[in-house]
Amino acid sequence: MTSAAGMTDPLHQDSGPDTRWTTVNTAEALPGVPTPLGWTLWNHPLERAMRGAFCDIGCLAPSAVRVAERVDDRYSAIFFGRFTANIDQMRAMGDLMPGTSADALEQQLLGGVGEGALSAPTLRRYPVVAAKMPVRALRIPKLLAARRAEIDAWWRATVAPGAIPDGRAARARFQAAIHHYETVMRPHSIATMLAQALYDQLSKLAAAAGKPGIETRLATGYGQMEETALMADLWAVSRDRLTLDRFLATHGYHGPAEGEVSSRSWREDPAPLEALLATYRTMDDSAAPTAVEGQRVAEREAAAAELLAGLSPVRRPGATVVLAAAKRYIPLREVGKAAFLQALDGARAAARVLGEDLARAGTVGAADDVFYLTVDELLGELPADAKEVVAYRRGKREEYLGLRLPDTWTGVATPTRIEASEAAATGDEITGLAVSPGVVEGRARVVLDAATTELEPGEVLVCETTDPSWASLFLVASALVIDIGGALSHGAIVARELGVPCVINTRVGTRRLRTGDLLRVDGGRGVVTVRAAAGSP
Repeated sequence: MTSAAGMTDPLHQDSGPDTRWTTVNTAEALPGVPTPLGWTLWNHPLERAMRGAFCDIGCLAPSAVRVAERVDDRYSAIFFGRFTANIDQMRAMGDLMPGTSADALEQQLLGGVGEGALSAPTLRRYPVVAAKMPVRALRIPKLLAARRAEIDAWWRATVAPGAIPDGRAARARFQAAIHHYETVMRPHSIATMLAQALYDQLSKLAAAAGKPGIETRLATGYGQMEETALMADLWAVSRDRLTLDRFLATHGYHGPAEGEVSSRSWREDPAPLEALLATYRTMDDSAAPTAVEGQRVAEREAAAAELLAGLSPVRRPGATVVLAAAKRYIPLREVGKAAFLQALDGARAAARVLGEDLARAGTVGAADDVFYLTVDELLGELPADAKEVVAYRRGKREEYLGLRLPDTWTGVATPTRIEASEAAATGDEITGLAVSPGVVEGRARVVLDAATTELEPGEVLVCETTDPSWASLFLVASALVIDIGGALSHGAIVARELGVPCVINTRVGTRRLRTGDLLRVDGGRGVVTVRAAAGSP
């Protein structure tokens, strides 16, 4: 978008009057308001990766793997600084895919179908999908493992001391980061679709067996996953079995708001870990992540036996196949996420060097101003008035931080100011999705920034969304209450692996709950009850 003064605003695009958009689920991928460099690093590569994923499973022809000229023809956009998904484009994919539809996909993503929504199902791509999807599904585990190993080696080389000596090397590393991000996001998107489809099948099987809700126990106990390995290593640091330097050499790409390239990863600033390690050292060994791993496996196996016992003999063979596939594919979602986060951290390292070069040359006022440039500007031609451009864009981003968009809308969004919400009173209930069973009572700790919190053992962690850097807090919390996400969101998956009750997609938890509220969290029903409001007698 270009202002009247000729300044471009990369954080707000234009929409046609009839296109339907949503911020539901997108905030988990890219929460808050990104910087211009952060958004433009995601924007086109993600669009090509999503289209590439649909091409790989047969829904799109190879010629469609491109960034459309019109924003309305793309899968995602940004409005008032908020990452947004195109409902119409996603519905179009639903009408091309066997076993689902536009309405079914919208119901799955948004919890309902918009009034007047029209489906146009077609069989024309079915033969191609039938030929390509099974082959691609079989290859995805090995492909993601290979991409993960390749990007891990590249990341270690990129962030090593002296690896980026000058601006020329930094530009090369930044371009490589974009390439790695896109190449892993393509199979990661397929793995995510497969995981969601399998979880839906588990839910349907649970209902058919007369065991609704048991799917939360079926989708756990998968053993060593990316985030449980992270927590196990951090626990080992707290027990002096692993040095912090060794931990950072493996997991240092994580950090607060790690999907945003301007944030500080743990390898740059390990202070958040130091505070958390102090808490870990006060906890009993029974709380170690490895201590609950066997319990989760046993719980999944018991739930599987219950499911099969409740199904007819005819349905049991198919259910066994679904259970095995879920065990194989649901954990893959975290493998792809770890890989693309490493790519982003490599881009972060390169951008820091470029920012320092620009600041020394007087092109920008400070090194971190680099994050208010776009990818094209940073790798191509810089604005002639870079300092003015940075100041303008910084002001727009600050403005957008104070705005909220509706969950869904058609055409041009109408933002509203973020206002303080009325605090929940004693006896009030907040509902969400039941994604990790169990009932816990504890004091709420509302956390908006994982880098600055001091969570106490037994407190209920209330947050807007989570990324892998939050996983280290899950061992301390007695339960989780999360504003944004679904059954296969990062927070839900890790909560199940640790046996921590979790209610997700409350939408209003961080706005209505207060630190100190006494909460009863029922992760099996998706209900959070305020037993006593903070400060009440």
